Amino acid sequence: MPTPSGDVAHLLRRAGFGGTAAEIAALAPLDIRTIVDRVVEAPAPPVSRPAAFSATDREYERWVIATHWWFDRMATSPAPLAEKLALFWHGHLCSAIDKVEKMSRMWDQHVLFRQKGFGPVDELVHAVAVDPAMLRYLDNDQNVVGSPNENFARELMELFTLGVNEYTQEDVVAAARAWTGYGRDWQTGDFLYRPNRHDHGLKTFFGQTKAWTGPEIIDEILHGKKKDTAARFLVTKLWSFFAYPDPERAVVDALTRTFQTSGLSTKAVVKAIFLRPEFYSTKAKRGLVRSPIEYMVAAMKGTGLSASVAHPEWFCRGMGQVPFSPPNVSGWRPNAYWISASAQWSKIGFANYLRWKVNDTPLLQNLREQSPEASVQTVLRQFGVDNAGPQTKAALLRYVQRERATDRWAERPNLLFLVMMCPEMQLA
Repeated sequence: MPTPSGDVAHLLRRAGFGGTAAEIAALAPLDIRTIVDRVVEAPAPPVSRPAAFSATDREYERWVIATHWWFDRMATSPAPLAEKLALFWHGHLCSAIDKVEKMSRMWDQHVLFRQKGFGPVDELVHAVAVDPAMLRYLDNDQNVVGSPNENFARELMELFTLGVNEYTQEDVVAAARAWTGYGRDWQTGDFLYRPNRHDHGLKTFFGQTKAWTGPEIIDEILHGKKKDTAARFLVTKLWSFFAYPDPERAVVDALTRTFQTSGLSTKAVVKAIFLRPEFYSTKAKRGLVRSPIEYMVAAMKGTGLSASVAHPEWFCRGMGQVPFSPPNVSGWRPNAYWISASAQWSKIGFANYLRWKVNDTPLLQNLREQSPEASVQTVLRQFGVDNAGPQTKAALLRYVQRERATDRWAERPNLLFLVMMCPEMQLA
């Protein structure tokens, strides 16, 4: 049974960063289960550091190179869901370059999100817990017997796996003691467990007393008496990222069952999300504002410009979302978090910059040969805006008609700019 093109376009926006008109048209004749399977199972290309990254030891240059590499990959990858999940985990299991200081460590963590981001989640959390970037970011490299540091232990529960009010201060103390000795080699920066710096004593965690270790704390959270709470917390986070905030209880219940019966598989939950009827509801289609990274990638896809031309790194700070640098350990918020006057001016600056860069390319050179109505529809399709409302279409049409009544030379870049700034382009 064919799938409505609007549903296909919505899926490609949420499972990636938008689909082209050709991609949407190719998938629409298929049933939704087949489309979801193709989206979820698409093999991601291998990851390797750009040669330029290894050729410099300047951290800012490495950040720019990594940022360009990731933006180009998000815009062009045949498996965009892998990039979208990397973005999710980057904002959930947070580390940031300002504290970590070494882009090579941020790069390695980013690769880890790709390698284990589809699940099982317990494997990912175990790996991130001893990842050098996380060890530095949340100070567990300074957590030693006799002087425990609680930062990682607390955020592991509150932000990463359980949520607020699901643990006590005594649990934090016990978890911190359990994680003592899990640090870094100060010469290489790699993970190093030092038994002589680990607290081997008895600790009471979630009411159980024994000589807990750090990895056992993660296992208890995800597989012990709190496993249902952890599962509901994580599937709610995933639904809120891909669909809309505050999902209904029935949605969370169903996704939690999928999560637990699949062995904590992120892939299984994401596939289930994309097959839920609520995912294709009006509430979902209007439920999320694009984050700056999502917006810039969508604009790059629509214009066909690479990161070396589009320079997203010039605009991302003004919009409020810097790759490899979440604002704090709680990550970025959705929706209203992205709406501000300063962010809007940066977005205008980015769209304005792109329109003139596109003017030097052959993209949509025949616009002026089309009718005003056709040219508007062509540009909307170019940016994957399938849901433009009558007010948006009318405003764009009025612009084209006025432009053609005077001087046509600026029609193409200005129409591209107006579509990049239209309300529907701002929605994920």
